[in-house]
Amino acid sequence: MFQSPDDRHFLVDFNDGLLRLTLNRPEYGNAMPPTAVPGLLALFRAAQANPAVRCIMMDGNGKIFCAGGDVGGFGKSLEQEPAVRQASFAERLAGLGSLVEAVASFDRPFVVAVRGAVAGAGLLYPLIADYVLADGTAAFAFAHQRVGLSPDGGVSYFLPQVVGVRTARTLLLTAAKIDAAEALRLGILSRIVPAEQLEGEFVAAARRFAAAPQRAVVAAKRLVNHAGSRSLGEQLKEEGDSIVACVGDPDFEEGVKAFLEKRRANFPSARIS
Repeated sequence: MFQSPDDRHFLVDFNDGLLRLTLNRPEYGNAMPPTAVPGLLALFRAAQANPAVRCIMMDGNGKIFCAGGDVGGFGKSLEQEPAVRQASFAERLAGLGSLVEAVASFDRPFVVAVRGAVAGAGLLYPLIADYVLADGTAAFAFAHQRVGLSPDGGVSYFLPQVVGVRTARTLLLTAAKIDAAEALRLGILSRIVPAEQLEGEFVAAARRFAAAPQRAVVAAKRLVNHAGSRSLGEQLKEEGDSIVACVGDPDFEEGVKAFLEKRRANFPSARIS
């Protein structure tokens, strides 16, 4: 159903509703080359289309979560005339844009575990995730301008949503690098855990999301994502419509019965496989 690509630039595992994506170029800081983008795009689109996927997990092999784009590969572009170089970047950025939209469109929980540095377009994943865990080695580098570039990968869109507009400008315009503690303070991280506990906490969080009532989870994520573009009245209408839909769902019946019987709910939608 879900498979790792032949080049093994990223690894995929699917089990019990959890789709795990692991970046797998540790020798390059898990920087993803343009050739990896179509596979990642297909993966997120397939996950969105498959109701058996109840949570996506993402981490990286090695000491760096993701260095973003393959800057080493950028060096080859210096051999090209500027117009040729620009055309090449326009093509690759169109593909990256499609990937960003696919990640943003995934309507179920997306959980990220961060070890080490995150930079460039790699910032997308912790910024867009619903829940982000890290150990004390996590660091976030907003360093596009150090190689003469402006932000990409949706960073300029999602960073202000997470930290606010002024703080986003400060981070990007100063090419800042922040540690795990500062990232937690700014809301980029949900929790910091000891390194030896990160894997266990990561899996436990994903399982918690996968066991949740799916209609309610999808509705909650949609409501929050769209709140900024609606009036209060429109948002209240959407909340009401969502509640009405939920009370007609078997998950509501199971949740109420479990509450009254003082037991843990076993939601039917979380049994999809």
